[in-house]
This record gives sequence, C-alpha cells and structure tokens, in this order.
Amino acid sequence: MEDSPALGAADWSELPADILGIVDGKLKFSDLFRSAAVCSSWRSAARSLRRHGLYTRPQTPCLLYSTAAAGSRAVELYSLADKSTYTIPLPDPPIADRTIVGSYHGWLVTADTRSELHLLNPATGEQLALPSVSTIEQVNPVLDEAGNLQRYDLSFYDAEIPRKEYQPPQPFLLEDLRRYLYFKVVLSGDPSRGDCVLMMIYNPYRQLAFSRVGSNKWNWITTSYRSSMYSDCIYHDGAFYAMNRQGGIHRYTIKGSCATREVIFKDTSPFTPAHKMYIARTSSGDVLQIWRETSSPIEDSLETQTTDIEIFKVDFGKQDILDIDTLKNDALFVGHNYSCCLSIIEHPGLLSNHVYFTDDEEYSLIDDQDYRRDVGMYNLGDNSVFEIVSPQPWLNWPVPVWITPSFTKINNK
Repeated sequence: MEDSPALGAADWSELPADILGIVDGKLKFSDLFRSAAVCSSWRSAARSLRRHGLYTRPQTPCLLYSTAAAGSRAVELYSLADKSTYTIPLPDPPIADRTIVGSYHGWLVTADTRSELHLLNPATGEQLALPSVSTIEQVNPVLDEAGNLQRYDLSFYDAEIPRKEYQPPQPFLLEDLRRYLYFKVVLSGDPSRGDCVLMMIYNPYRQLAFSRVGSNKWNWITTSYRSSMYSDCIYHDGAFYAMNRQGGIHRYTIKGSCATREVIFKDTSPFTPAHKMYIARTSSGDVLQIWRETSSPIEDSLETQTTDIEIFKVDFGKQDILDIDTLKNDALFVGHNYSCCLSIIEHPGLLSNHVYFTDDEEYSLIDDQDYRRDVGMYNLGDNSVFEIVSPQPWLNWPVPVWITPSFTKINNK
C-alpha cells in the first residue's frame, strides 16, 4: 500500500491553479524558478504565468552572460538579489553568434552574423526582427552575380551640406559590419505594452537613427558630427534625451517618421574627452552625467579596466554641471544596457552609492574579442573597484550585459 499524507498534513501540490498563480505573481524572479522545481503542478503554474505574460512583479537587474557549460544556445543570469545563477535556453540564432547592443525592460537588442538586429526577451523566449541593416542611411548592400548578398559598403558622411565623404566607402563582410556600425540601441518602453520606438547610436560619427517596433526601416536623423557624436541616450516624458561626447543634451521628439531636435543643455567640454560618458536619471528625477575612465593594465593591449567614475548633476537652469560624490540611496547601472538609477529601498539586493558596470569599450569590440572583460562594481564612497563574481565565469563573447528580467509577453495567448 502506498504511503499517504499524514492525517491533517497539507498537500501543497494540490493547491488550486488560481491560488498558485496569485502566489507566483508575488515572487521574485529567482523564487519563481525555485517554485517551479517543487513539483509538476507548481512547475505548470509557473510556466502558465510566464506563458500568458501575467508575471509583472518589478525585478532586480541580473548580469547576463554566456558560458561554455551553458552552450551556444543558452545564457546564464546572475541574480544580484540572491547571488545565484540560473541557466536560460534561448531561440536561434545561437546567442554565441550574436553581439549585444542594448538592454531595457527585459529585452536584449542583438545583432546576428548578417548584422541584422533582433529584439529578444530571454525570460519568455519571444523574439522580433527589427528593420534591416540595409535601410540604414550609410549602408549599401552589395550583391553577387547570382543576386546573393555578398557584403556591405559603408559610406562615411553625415548631414553636413555640401556633403563631404571623409573617406571612400569601406567594404565589410556580413558579420563584421555589426562590430563597427552599432554603438547602442535604446528603447522608449516595453515592446510588450504597445508602441515602442528604438533610438540607435551608430557609426560613422555616432549618428542617430530611429524606428518603431513593427516598422520596416530606420529613419536617419540628419545632424552634423560636429554637433553630435552621441555617447548615450535615455527616454523620458515622451522624448529621447541624447547626450553628445561634449556633454551637450539634445531632446528628440518623434512623430511618425520625423524627429524634432531641441538643444536643452549646452556642451560642457570644448573637446572630446578620453573617457566614456553616460546620461541617467536618479530615482528622484535628477539628470546625471556620468564620466567613466578606464586604463589598460597591459601595454599595447586593448583590454581595459575601470579606474574612476565621476558623477555630475545637470542644472538645466544654470546650464552647468555640479560634481556630486554620492548617489544617496540609488545604485547606477551602465554598459550596453539602458543607463539607469534604481532605489535600493525598492531593490534591497543592491548596494547604495555603487555603480554596476559592464564592458562597452568601443574599439576593443571592433578589433578584438579574446581578453578579460571589464565587469564589476565601483564604490563612489571610497573609489574602490571589485568584482561581481570571482573568478569570472563568462566567455568573452558576447559581452556581459545588465538585464532586468520581464515575463510580460507581446502575444498573451
């Protein structure tokens, strides 16, 4: 005779599906995965919640990276909330063959071996193709005699009139163009919740182009590199705020296929700085400029390490920046992800007054893949740098990136 539950003992596997759904909806990302491992009914409830896009609890960012153990079609997520790692299978094309050029609202922006962009949600497995690379203004696809795509030619011009090409068009193999062309892609919001605009910072000259999810082309924003050379971009209150490498901030309002530019903050540096620059908003609404300095620990190597991070508050009224030495109860995330500050009160797994960074060194991504990536945390209080995980488990390609898991799906069927 089979053993039966002791008299009065609760059989948690028999909880009704609707009750399980309510409980699962309150769990952290990591706890949802643990609950799915309890038994078949709990696993089914967790899958149903994710499949129908009903899991909307705010999450703490995770570090997404690839490993040899996970293989070419899966990634690891290291949770900052519980310091645990989870393996997530992904759809084709293999993540090992992609570059990552953006991350926001739980979605990655990736470029495949033909330099075509995709939106990918690792938590749900949903994937969307973005407009073809061939619709970017300076990109010209070249076909062979049989009509097959052979390469891309990239032209080096901006919107300066009369048009000047500073060098002849350069040929790129299909998989090589992505490494030079794409700098960063920023989303206006969660694609699963409706209309979503993407703003791309791309080369040559760190120009801008935008598109909507579901559109078939990239719309070129016609600016001169002398006034652009953008370093980062965020979305706020219905507009994109793009910051150039001199610290100037330009607000872009998108209507249809047109973009209207307004210069809302003057350039703060007369020259192009050697450090990387980001723009972000604090949880209280202040706009920040972030300057990140790196150096190479090995002579003549492209490998870099973060050595200093400076934070400046933007004063739009005085058209000036104020050096600040604390983020108070915020933590800052920079890299190929959307640059953002998160409150440690709402995300207790994070450290206040710390900058969480990943490697986004432009030239190293173009010229080399095989070296130790610059990933870690920077303490603004004592200017110390330390690792997220030691020893570092990730492969060098694609580069690790911050992502906030989202189980919300576009097609809730």
